Amino acid sequence: MPETIQAAPQKQGLVARLDSTAFARKRPELWKFVKFMVAGFLSAAPEFVTYLALRSLLRNVEALPHFILFEILARNNPPSNGVSTAALVYAFMLSTAVGYTVNFFLNRKATFHADSNVALSTFLYVLLVLFTIVANSFIGPAIELLVGKISFLPLVLVPTVAKVLAMIVPNLWGYPANRFLIHRKRKEAAHA
Repeated sequence: MPETIQAAPQKQGLVARLDSTAFARKRPELWKFVKFMVAGFLSAAPEFVTYLALRSLLRNVEALPHFILFEILARNNPPSNGVSTAALVYAFMLSTAVGYTVNFFLNRKATFHADSNVALSTFLYVLLVLFTIVANSFIGPAIELLVGKISFLPLVLVPTVAKVLAMIVPNLWGYPANRFLIHRKRKEAAHA
């Protein structure tokens, strides 16, 4: 009689174990939102580090290319803490792009377990990111200047507080777009 080979038990990852908890089963939408926020928090670290590095590196760079966006922002916003408007805009734009790239992969795999068309999801996500970058390019420097003008904070903390606030704002449109448009599951649609 031939021996039957038993498969080795598979180890579950942390997300799979958490997804199987009673809380996650009873409140699946709330659990997705919690995971979305955790993914946002985890992607905030590289975004924030990139922002601080670029803000420091671009502080004294005079020859940054200027686009119409910079001219619009520079009209009403003088340089912040010795950093030009162009440097601020570049720092916000590029750091936001880094954070959202990390966020895409975390949300696709861990939060929504998406199995929809990757190309379509990526295209929709790029549209969301472009919108967010443009929005953050206006929101971020404006928040920094506002915090600097009305804040009791030491000048050295103003950029940090402003960046954290500017990173929170996109959640107003980010979760609904990710949940219902970008990271859909085909299997859910087939069962409905």
